[in-house]
Amino acid sequence: MHRLRDTQRDFARFVFRESDLVPDDIVANGLAVEQRMAIYRNNTLAGLTEALRELYPVVNRLVGDDFFKRLALAYLDSRPPKSACLLQFGAEFAVLIAEFADARSLAYLPDIARLEWLFNEAYHAENISPLALSDLARVDPADYARLAFKLHPSVRLAASLYPIDRIWLSNQSDYTGDGLIDLNQGGCRLLLFRPETDVIMNRVGEAHFQCLSALAAGISLVRAVEAVMTNWPDFAVGDLLRDGLSQGLLTDFYFI
Repeated sequence: MHRLRDTQRDFARFVFRESDLVPDDIVANGLAVEQRMAIYRNNTLAGLTEALRELYPVVNRLVGDDFFKRLALAYLDSRPPKSACLLQFGAEFAVLIAEFADARSLAYLPDIARLEWLFNEAYHAENISPLALSDLARVDPADYARLAFKLHPSVRLAASLYPIDRIWLSNQSDYTGDGLIDLNQGGCRLLLFRPETDVIMNRVGEAHFQCLSALAAGISLVRAVEAVMTNWPDFAVGDLLRDGLSQGLLTDFYFI
């Protein structure tokens, strides 16, 4: 007789196609054991495939249902869920797509998947009140060199060699344009943010993107701006701070 943990392990291996051996402790109950297990396997894989489809609707629309199912099953074979909580399930789908030989002709597809995951992260991020200008005004000028900022938890930054924002937009159910995208028109740098209930996505310039990335990495404002101005000497940090405060991108400050 197997211990319960061994039975659970063998059950999971069967369900996620790591093994075709039916666990010894499973008994028939109106159906043969093999039939019961096959039904459970199929239902589990179908349910998780649908969960991926809901997370990545644009990827699904771009490749079609059948191809997406192949991607999903390959993902489940290589990266089955590790926890009963599915909040992080699907996090590495873009990595799987980049590895999937039959998807290599769609060079932009992994970046679309990364973008959709960032939308998911931004949507579920914690909500925090924005930084008040009055709080920032109390900072001693002597401490400006050590000043750093915390970004809103929903802020996500994405860069791609392709116009993934336009690809994403043209594959929304309510899109009314012609859907023609020129992949040679250049890449983009994107800021995703959830100010209230919906995630918004905006293109930002290279300097703006670099400075926000530095702040997100915990670099002080002075050091971030110095690095940016190496390549963009006309960078207006005042505009970044004004927009960050007015839009709620900045939620706190600290000193380093």
